[in-house]
Amino acid sequence: MTHVIIRGNNGRRHEVDFEDADLTVEIFINEQNVELVIEALDEDRPWQKKRFALVNLPRSKFDEAMANTARKRTSPIKAVE
Repeated sequence: MTHVIIRGNNGRRHEVDFEDADLTVEIFINEQNVELVIEALDEDRPWQKKRFALVNLPRSKFDEAMANTARKRTSPIKAVE
C-alpha cells in the first residue's frame, strides 16, 4: 500500500494514503534539486481533492542517499521504463 507520512514544524503528522489507486510517479532533476511527484489517478475526485505528494530535496542529499544505498545492496537496482 503506497502512502506518504510527514511531520511538519508544528509537530503535526500529515498522511496521504493512496490505498490501491493507480498512480503516476514523476521525477524531475536539475543541478540543485530533485523533485518527486506522486499522484493518484482519482478520476471521480475534483482536482482540488486529488491525492498527491510532492517531495523537493537538495540534489546533494539525494545523491548521497543513493550512493549509500548502492553500497549496501548486493543486487543491482533496476530502472523500469
